[in-house]
Amino acid sequence: MPGARTVLRIRPSAMTESFLLYTLRRLSARDMKSLCRFARSEVFNRRVEVTNLCEYISARLSEGPATPGESLSRALSQERLFAAAFPKKKYDNRALRHTMSYLLDLVRRYLAIEEMESTGADYNYYLCRALRRRNLDELLDYEWKQAEKQLKSGPGRDARWHFDQYDLHLEKLEALAPRGRSASLDLQPIQQHLTVFYLSEMLRHACSALTHQAIGAQHHDTDFLDELLQLVDNGDWLKEHPAVALYYFLYRALREPGQPAFFEAWKAVLAAHAGKFASSELRDIHLLGINYCIRRMNSGQKEFIREAFELYRSGLAQNLLTENGWISGFTYKNVIRIGTALGEHDWVSLFFEQYKNSLHPRERESLYRYNLAFLHFRKQDFAQAMPLLQQLELEDRLNLLDARRMLLRSYYELGEFKALDSLLTSFAAYLRRQKDLGYHRDLNLNLVRFTRRLLETQRSDRQAMKKLAEEVEGTEQIAEKAWLLEKTRV
Repeated sequence: MPGARTVLRIRPSAMTESFLLYTLRRLSARDMKSLCRFARSEVFNRRVEVTNLCEYISARLSEGPATPGESLSRALSQERLFAAAFPKKKYDNRALRHTMSYLLDLVRRYLAIEEMESTGADYNYYLCRALRRRNLDELLDYEWKQAEKQLKSGPGRDARWHFDQYDLHLEKLEALAPRGRSASLDLQPIQQHLTVFYLSEMLRHACSALTHQAIGAQHHDTDFLDELLQLVDNGDWLKEHPAVALYYFLYRALREPGQPAFFEAWKAVLAAHAGKFASSELRDIHLLGINYCIRRMNSGQKEFIREAFELYRSGLAQNLLTENGWISGFTYKNVIRIGTALGEHDWVSLFFEQYKNSLHPRERESLYRYNLAFLHFRKQDFAQAMPLLQQLELEDRLNLLDARRMLLRSYYELGEFKALDSLLTSFAAYLRRQKDLGYHRDLNLNLVRFTRRLLETQRSDRQAMKKLAEEVEGTEQIAEKAWLLEKTRV
């Protein structure tokens, strides 16, 4: 309409709004209560509208909409949020945007402080640093001694423990240096703790890199690591520091799979020094060891099935295999498969049901059906497995490959050759599109190729079947090799 006044409405920053609600939805009930107390403290926040907004969102997320029949998305609409933050005021988009931004900053600060205070070593370090910068020498000396005593009295001797020791000694050096007293400080602990931390962390990341290289065909440069290995070999690091020894032996085992002594040494260090590692790191250590065992299993070394199973059982017994309260689909699947391969059927059945609710709700049902299909498949009940496999929607690509292999075999065993032909075509096309599957790509492409050859070869042609069996036997990278050999036997 000519001459009409145009009103420009500024929407709250979409990113701020998204990050704020995304973060608050995922905080625990305990965190939300603490955050609200945090917002009410004038030390951290003096804006009453920020406190109002925080408490309103907390109430809606924990109790649901205040108005009966109203959806949560409506309860968290911009209009509702503004009304909660600024009671009895006219809607102002700009004010809402700023308030949400202030609240997001408060959330960031709360999370940072909570994390710092949850780790005693971090708290001690920042306290000593604050005292040093304020020249409170007497209290600094007392707190430094208390922090050192606390560190030494604990059982931990992992890489993080050495870094905390390094931080603490460096803080003392910083305090003494301006006063000309740094000569009285022994610098050896600073160098030693930093070196142990560095060696341990570099070897830990090297283990992870080798594991990921096997899965994703990523290049891993070992030249620099060779120098690190020489440094470890030429010193007393393995005897004195389990944080170095554990990752050293596992790295050597991963890099030199033909030398079983390295894996045995790794197990010995783990058994003797597990109590010296934080549970989060011990979890990663178990998973790295399990991945090593799985690689050996995939290479045909059956003895590693039991090794992997015992590592899984140990991890479950110590509650190491959950993260944020959930067990991963990868762990759930592998425990079931490895236990089944060992004939531990009663244990697997108990685990299968007991840990179902430990799967994240987002993927619980699909993973449960996927593994139920596997258990039917292992019993050769292909008619029960097939419909479960056809209906699966899996996010993990390795699970997807596994499900397609089971479906491939089920179609063949049930004589569903038309469906099998269609699956082979779509499976091959999928694999060719995936350039980063590492050796899994070749394993499955060869399975598709030989299964199609199997379909095209007359079983009555004994010579052709024998030739096909010889080709399968001579192919190193091939999934379901034992099954293919069984089907080519005449």
